[in-house]
Amino acid sequence: MKFFFAALGGLSLAASFTASFAASEQTAPPVGDWSVETVTVMAQAPGPAFWHLSKGDSEIWILGTLGPLPENLVWDTSHLAKLVEGARVVLAPPEASAGIFEVGWLLLTNSDLLSMPDGQKLEASLPPELRARFVAARESIKQDAEHYEDDAPVVAALKLERDFNKANGLSWEQPRQMVEKIASAKHVKFRTIADYDAMPMAKELLRLPADQARSCLENAVHDLELRAVHAKAAAEAWAAGDVKSVKAHYTEPNLEHCAMQSGKFSQLDERGIADSLAAIDEALSKPGKTIMLVDIGSLLRNTGVVEKLRAQGVVIEGPAQ
Repeated sequence: MKFFFAALGGLSLAASFTASFAASEQTAPPVGDWSVETVTVMAQAPGPAFWHLSKGDSEIWILGTLGPLPENLVWDTSHLAKLVEGARVVLAPPEASAGIFEVGWLLLTNSDLLSMPDGQKLEASLPPELRARFVAARESIKQDAEHYEDDAPVVAALKLERDFNKANGLSWEQPRQMVEKIASAKHVKFRTIADYDAMPMAKELLRLPADQARSCLENAVHDLELRAVHAKAAAEAWAAGDVKSVKAHYTEPNLEHCAMQSGKFSQLDERGIADSLAAIDEALSKPGKTIMLVDIGSLLRNTGVVEKLRAQGVVIEGPAQ
């Protein structure tokens, strides 16, 4: 899912946790089915939680990641550094990206998809309830109506997320950057499992009908309402390896519902799962140790990667939950 934000946010279609939304009284994120069965519960080492897969003389240590995280978050990297030492490779999740020339061409040839129709302004086009929530969201980060008034709803959704994260010092780049830095210091190869073309997905999302496009903006506002209340607690729980508290304060981005309206996104999502499982199969077919980054939602969901691996007979150890 993260590649949705990385890909579309990178198109430049136009980051204090003290922010609060007058229109929102939510104090807890919606809790989904986080259940996952593990064969063994591991003792918790300092720092974020890891899952451990083994098969014969091969093993994979999976770091469950979440985001966005505070840019100034301090977390214990000693266990991570110890695991990276002597590893064959560190694997990062699949990504989707677009080249600068492709983005330029999109902006030149599809400018009408990026803006409101002539004579219309974004906020005036929104239903009253969504308008009030959107206004509360932008005012919480001190953005005026003019900043978004000409943006199509999907564009406004992405800009609002970007602006909120910047105003609150949040970044999607961690913990990947720290893991990559440690791998480099340990002389261990760091690579992304796969890189996909983001442009077909971006174009399809920009062509959504008006009602579906507005739902994307509603998804983004909902995410930020929850993030304003829970992001700090979720990040601190993640840094401490407190999976139970992560579950209480973290929910996967609601904006994924917007992305799932694109058939191209669904295809990329399926490819990402398949390519990740293939990478795990390959790692477990060779002696030695592999480190892997996986979104913690995928590890906690009952339909996640861990369950698929368990069904294949892979021995799994996980943190207490």
